[in-house]
Amino acid sequence: MTLILGLFGLFSMPAIAQDWSFNPDMQGEVQAVACPLDDDETGNYLCLMVGCEPEQPLRWRLVAAGGNLPDPLRINMFIDEEPSGFLSLGQLQSDVPFDFVAQVDPERDVRLLEALRAGGGAMMILDPEGAAIERPLSLRGSGKAIASAMEACPMRAPAVADPVATVLSSLEAECKDLGGVLEMVGGFERSEDLDGDGRDDLIIEYGGAPCTTALSLHCGSGGCVSDIYMARDRGYIRAWSDVVRDVLNEEGPGVAISVHGSACDLAGVESCVLRVDLSGDTPQVVETIAGADADALIEALGGVGPVE
Repeated sequence: MTLILGLFGLFSMPAIAQDWSFNPDMQGEVQAVACPLDDDETGNYLCLMVGCEPEQPLRWRLVAAGGNLPDPLRINMFIDEEPSGFLSLGQLQSDVPFDFVAQVDPERDVRLLEALRAGGGAMMILDPEGAAIERPLSLRGSGKAIASAMEACPMRAPAVADPVATVLSSLEAECKDLGGVLEMVGGFERSEDLDGDGRDDLIIEYGGAPCTTALSLHCGSGGCVSDIYMARDRGYIRAWSDVVRDVLNEEGPGVAISVHGSACDLAGVESCVLRVDLSGDTPQVVETIAGADADALIEALGGVGPVE
């Protein structure tokens, strides 16, 4: 697993560096990292990272051991003694005691990244409304390390106010270039609360708007392209975009996504379901279900499985 292998490389070094460094690994994960805490006697550590997994957007990540941290975790950032922003991170499922992540917000976090690159020193206040843990953070080497991470990792697309209009406009332009027009055949969009926060999120299924001159443009044996947009404070962010057979809402903060059998190392016509947690800004595949078990789940949720 990329996450565990990356951490093994980090924590197998003779000493965890307090200064910033840029660390790509063999699995394609890249990260700019600084570790202001490394206590050999207690085994406690704390590292802040900026980086990404392969083909994923730039994200913040904090890993730690020792003490008690809430989920979600807020961190107030002070750079050169000036308030410079905050992070709000959600807990990942991993073998690390505390492993928090959040995608870099292009509307809010760019100035914080620039301040981290240019500053002389920083202070992190973890859980400011609770334990208020203060942790000094060196910025030595941060300029080059964070710049390398930003160059290697794409920035998440900004939030959009109307995803349906945005996607339709793009599809219409694409179809026009192919000499066709879009046909709205139903099922293009649906609104459901996918993460349990009380707000309706959006599922956009491209198969509901085929182009008259290229009916299979966005569809194939694995299904059709579908986007999942999550409702957030400043609009909607696209959390998922891929060829899928169906997106099925389950109770709790996630969905079951029916995909091509090859995702489960099966023949394409067999069933494969990805359970995806959408509660944070970064979707997490928490379970893969294959074969007969996937068939049963798809049927129970009223979804669409393989079409022979």
